[in-house]
Amino acid sequence: MTQKDPTIDAEIHDLETELGQEIDTATETEQEIEADLERGDIYQAEEELQKLRASVSRAQADYSNLLKRVERDKMEMTSYITANIVKKFLPTVDNLERALSSVPADIAEQKWTEGIRATLQGLSKQLETMGVQVFESVGQEVDTEKHEVMSQMPGQEGIILTEFEKGYTLHDRVIRHAKVIVGSGE
Repeated sequence: MTQKDPTIDAEIHDLETELGQEIDTATETEQEIEADLERGDIYQAEEELQKLRASVSRAQADYSNLLKRVERDKMEMTSYITANIVKKFLPTVDNLERALSSVPADIAEQKWTEGIRATLQGLSKQLETMGVQVFESVGQEVDTEKHEVMSQMPGQEGIILTEFEKGYTLHDRVIRHAKVIVGSGE
C-alpha cells in the first residue's frame, strides 16, 4: 500500500481553492461585463474580459503544471521503489554466478548445475524486463559515477583490471556501483 505525499495533497487543495476563487472572480467579472455592456461601456467590458482571460489562463497553466509535477513525482517514486527491490535480488544473482563458476568441469553438465544455470538465466531475464542492465567495467577507465575502487595493482593507471562485484543500472541510472581493482601505473 502506498502512502500519499501530504505536500502534494496540500498543493492540490491550495490549487483547488485558488481555482474556486478564480471561478468566483470570473463570475463577478462576467456580471461586471454584462453591466458595462448594458450601460454601453464597451471599452470597460473589453478591459474586464482581457483580465478574465488572463486570470483563467494562469489558473489553467498552474493546474497543468501541478498535474505534470504529480506525474513526474509518481514516476520517480516508482523508479525508487523498483531500484530498492532490485538491489535486494542482486546478491542472489552474484551467489548463483559464483556457484556456477566454481563447479568442477567433471560435474558441470549434471542436471542440478543445469537447474542453477536455468534459475540464473530466468532471474537475469526478469531483471532485464524491468530495465536492469549489467555494465562492463574490465578494461574501462574508472568512472566514479559507476565504479567503487577497492584496490590497486600493477597495470595501466586508471584502467580497471578486475571486477569484484558487477555494477548494474536501472534505466540508465546506476543502482549498484561495480567494485573494482584499478591499475596503479606501475
